Amino acid sequence: MNTSFTMLKTLLALVALITCAAFAQGQGRERFGISAKAGGVNAVSGRVTVKREGKPARLLTSQDDLESGDVVSTNVSGQVEVLLNPGTYLRIAERSEFVMEDTSLDNLLVRLTKGSAIVEATGPSDIKLYIPVVTEQHRMTIVRPGIYRFNVAPGTTELFVRKGRMTLSDNKDDVVKGGKKVTFGSGTQEVAKLSDSEADQFDEWSKTRGKTLALANLRLSARMVDAFLLANSFGFSNSRSAGLGLWTWSPFSSCYTFLPFNYGWGSPYGGYYGNGLYGGNGYYGNRNSPYSSPVVTSNSSGGTSSGYPGNGTSGSGSLGSSGTYGGSSSSGGAVSAPSTSVHPNAGPRDPDGGGRSINSIKNPIN
Repeated sequence: MNTSFTMLKTLLALVALITCAAFAQGQGRERFGISAKAGGVNAVSGRVTVKREGKPARLLTSQDDLESGDVVSTNVSGQVEVLLNPGTYLRIAERSEFVMEDTSLDNLLVRLTKGSAIVEATGPSDIKLYIPVVTEQHRMTIVRPGIYRFNVAPGTTELFVRKGRMTLSDNKDDVVKGGKKVTFGSGTQEVAKLSDSEADQFDEWSKTRGKTLALANLRLSARMVDAFLLANSFGFSNSRSAGLGLWTWSPFSSCYTFLPFNYGWGSPYGGYYGNGLYGGNGYYGNRNSPYSSPVVTSNSSGGTSSGYPGNGTSGSGSLGSSGTYGGSSSSGGAVSAPSTSVHPNAGPRDPDGGGRSINSIKNPIN
């Protein structure tokens, strides 16, 4: 009897320990709240696995962060959303596989080995991006905000540029614009007009996710963002990608949304990122003190909600002539926010209904 009771207590203690560990991991993102990294898993539906070098494959969760070299696979019902550089989402369909070749922002690289993927790149239409995607047949680079779909099968890659602009080589003139479809075969390349009928449930799911996450940005509060910033003591990278904004935890969608350094950003699906992050005169101050430069979230309609008052020391940083952000900052330093024009489709819109449900993901409250 005593032995059985002892074993029961040990089992219950083990279950409690595992539960607490899982809870702590789940609270980690909400606790720290902001990130400028690539590779964060933002949503998982169905069965999705990750294989890391030297380790057995395991189930992927929405609390994981991918590392360089990780191989992610989805089964017949699996779908996953991964954060790339701030403002860009990678979505993978069922029965698909990709390799996160490099998660560093300056050398970010995704390799698709089979199945379908969609990249949603947010931002003003004139901002310049650099997001390479590689398949067996070709290397392509996203250079403008837009919606890009890739279908990979043995011997063939299909590229759908629904909106945006993509280069197909190091030649900047080798560009595919929105509304075009490119098929790559064994040494062949065919370009055709993209029709509206070439869309399926995966496209609708991506569209729903895009609008939902844009709405989640509108639901961010200044107090919450200030708390996230004060809880983190990192300097902003001089990476051209990290200078666009931050991934910010949204309690309304239970995942990250994008918080740009300035307003005027929109989702190519129609949603609007109406909240931006900036301080007085466009400079960011020390996040370690509640009395440093103000941290403000602002809706472009004109209303602002200020954070903690005070004066911080301005640092260096500016928007380069290429349209990508350049500058430097150390922890607690300051950087200037890039200046962007207002998106031509500006204006908040509710997300469409439908689409496949995402485990543990809540839509923002209307």
